[in-house]
Amino acid sequence: MASKDFLKIMRLARSGDALAQQKIGQIYLLGEQGTPQNTPNALLWLEKASLSIGFNEEIFNLVSNNLNLDEGLGLTQSLFAWKCITHAANSGNTQARWLYVQIVVGATSDSSVLAFSALTEKHWTDLGGIDHFKNLALRYLEELSDLPSFGFQNLAQKLLSECLMDGCLGIVDESRSKKIVSHLAVDTSEMGLSSLLSFAKNFDEHLVPALSVHLPALLDVRKPSAEHQLLYWAAWKYLGNETALEIAAELSYVPAQLALGLRLAKLDAVDSDHGNARLKQAVFWLKQAANQGERDAWYALGLINRMPQYSGYSAEDSDACFDKAADLGHPEAQFKKGAALWRKRNSLDEAIQGLQASYWIWHAAQQGVGAAEELLSKIMLSCPNASVNDWASLARLVKASLNEVGHRFTGEMLLMCHRVLVANQLNLNKAELLLADIGAIQHEHGAVIDIREHLPRSNPKLILIESLEQRKTLMMASKAFGNMNLDEGNLRQRRYRLEKLTEMLGLSLPALQDQQDLA
Repeated sequence: MASKDFLKIMRLARSGDALAQQKIGQIYLLGEQGTPQNTPNALLWLEKASLSIGFNEEIFNLVSNNLNLDEGLGLTQSLFAWKCITHAANSGNTQARWLYVQIVVGATSDSSVLAFSALTEKHWTDLGGIDHFKNLALRYLEELSDLPSFGFQNLAQKLLSECLMDGCLGIVDESRSKKIVSHLAVDTSEMGLSSLLSFAKNFDEHLVPALSVHLPALLDVRKPSAEHQLLYWAAWKYLGNETALEIAAELSYVPAQLALGLRLAKLDAVDSDHGNARLKQAVFWLKQAANQGERDAWYALGLINRMPQYSGYSAEDSDACFDKAADLGHPEAQFKKGAALWRKRNSLDEAIQGLQASYWIWHAAQQGVGAAEELLSKIMLSCPNASVNDWASLARLVKASLNEVGHRFTGEMLLMCHRVLVANQLNLNKAELLLADIGAIQHEHGAVIDIREHLPRSNPKLILIESLEQRKTLMMASKAFGNMNLDEGNLRQRRYRLEKLTEMLGLSLPALQDQQDLA
């Protein structure tokens, strides 16, 4: 229940007494005279008082020194509180400057302080522009960080290092940021650990001394926190601490699970020199990592399942693991999968023999697997230089004509032009030029030429797409055929159209030996 003195002051405030209004604001702000603290009401009465007696130092310092940023405010109260903080900060109030910094940092990130969450980007622009506030906030923060008498100096230094790292106040200086945090982090206090933890995602050798200070305490914790998993991982990576590696794995950090699994399996030459492999434990941790999509873990499981000394030896399980690793982009697994498909090509039910194998081997070759490049050359034909192919002269004339007077080619004749360009890029023979299904030729890794529907005794071809020009030509041809959707007629009509095209361009047909007799 409100005291008699409070009620008396309230009556005076309601009657318009400015000093009473200021006093009521102070009571609500501080929670005096048995009255519950109520910041929104406090700011309301203080603003009324400032309109009557003027916006004075006593009012803006009172607000700045006692405002709780974790209490929600309405838009009007937020604007008045900001006015108080800016005036107090300009007059040298260190607490006001600390609030100023926190508010501006929050406004430039996704973690805005609750008391000022009502202010939108437009409000900040109307108040003077967030860029101006950022510059001033950085200056205040640097001053507070260098001020030993400021009670929150360590917090200011920590915040400064974070701002310099992410650039939220307009300046990025990673070197300076890490110097600050490395200075803070060597302290054995909770602040030191918090500072070190704030840079766990950007950990490097500059923070190793600080990590060495905190590591004994981290290892001595009975129940390690998932919040510290990156620090445990760093302790393994930079200090080689095996206990830290095990803890990071137990905290479900996938790279640690993978590293521990590989270490237990002794798959690396370095690890194999230190004791016997513990394959069952290795498989346990590798499965944990694999189930989180770690491709190296699936590949390692594939290797282990092929080891004769492993009690769970299974070639079938090994292939399944390699398949999953290949699906996730592991280059060696892709090569193994492709090589296995190539060995089993005669027993596979596929329309184009070797197509599946070539797909995976190509992916492995793209990632630099030398053996994959060698095997791919045996499966797919290579014709990267179109200028030396048999259709080169005709293709040059066709291309020039399409660029200069493309309107002269319409309908089926335009499609024949694209056939010539594709035949030149892929070094096709005459039968393949006329009969290939242009829309179905291009695959991700190569071209498939299959005319057995027309000439049953012909052999399909797998041709490697090696140049941008090849891919561009196939794309343009496929687009032309898809847009027109015309019936090109039978073989005789297509051959006649090709002959007519060469006559129009003043060139004789190349003397090619067809795969089959087209007469």
